[in-house]
Amino acid sequence: MTTTTSSLPPPVQQKFDMKLLARPMQKNIHSFFAMKKTMESNVGDTLRMRRYSNLAEFPVPLGPNFLNPPTQVLNSVDIDSKVEYYATSVLITKQVTLINEDPVLNETVSLLGQSLRETEDTLVKTMLQSTASILNCTGGGNGDNPTNISRVDVENVVQSLMTANADYITDQIDAEDRFGTSPINDAYFAMGSTRLLPNLRQVDGWVDKNAYGTPGKYMPSEVGAVSNMRVVLSSGGSVDSGASILGADVYDLFVTGQQSYVTVDQNGFTAKFMYVPPMPSSADPAGLRQYSSARFAFASVISNDAWVINLRSTLS
Repeated sequence: MTTTTSSLPPPVQQKFDMKLLARPMQKNIHSFFAMKKTMESNVGDTLRMRRYSNLAEFPVPLGPNFLNPPTQVLNSVDIDSKVEYYATSVLITKQVTLINEDPVLNETVSLLGQSLRETEDTLVKTMLQSTASILNCTGGGNGDNPTNISRVDVENVVQSLMTANADYITDQIDAEDRFGTSPINDAYFAMGSTRLLPNLRQVDGWVDKNAYGTPGKYMPSEVGAVSNMRVVLSSGGSVDSGASILGADVYDLFVTGQQSYVTVDQNGFTAKFMYVPPMPSSADPAGLRQYSSARFAFASVISNDAWVINLRSTLS
């Protein structure tokens, strides 16, 4: 009888490729334009920020008698941001690291890092969804409410931010003497879903980032600009499933000016990765388990609702 691999199989019948396959990673865009604050340890868990209200104008002259005008009163608004604490862990048996050929522990640290940053991005996105300033697109032609995005809708959100005296985030990019390039206006930034890209490219006056006057003057994940609005997109952008009048998905495009929202870290509980090796203990007498974990403290809050606007649209 002939001996074959059926009767005498090799110890391992597969060849393991040591180069691990790439895994999907979303672009974490929602913290790009935040004011970043840090709380010290031992000062509580709430950061209080204050804004003074503007004083009224005084266009009436004093007159010949130079009488004292009525006094004004200082008013302020306090905004609180409460830090919360987050953590996760992965349990790995000793057997896994003994048998597997791939570097399980190294890959676990990478996975934890990705999960931590995506969690942080989701927390900021959820906070931005709470803005009181919402504009539904009406200038598109798809017959839904909201409609698909149009140039009129972009101009409306830009005009609203300008009227609220929101400062631009970026300065003008001048044109250059190169074929196919365009100047880019002073701009607010918008954050949204990658599924909006085909509709954005149909907006009158849209400029892809490769046509900016100065090469390289764009943000990570930026796709282009129109009017006074530049856009960054992510597969993790905000989507409200079935929320339109006709039951279509509604896409949130958060358009922000300077100092419109805040993210807060805490010094004593910054992002940290930890490893607990397999050691005998009352919970694991034989030392068969090991842990990789991550933790962080974080808070985010809108500091001025008039300076961050949710421009909602459907797809054409």
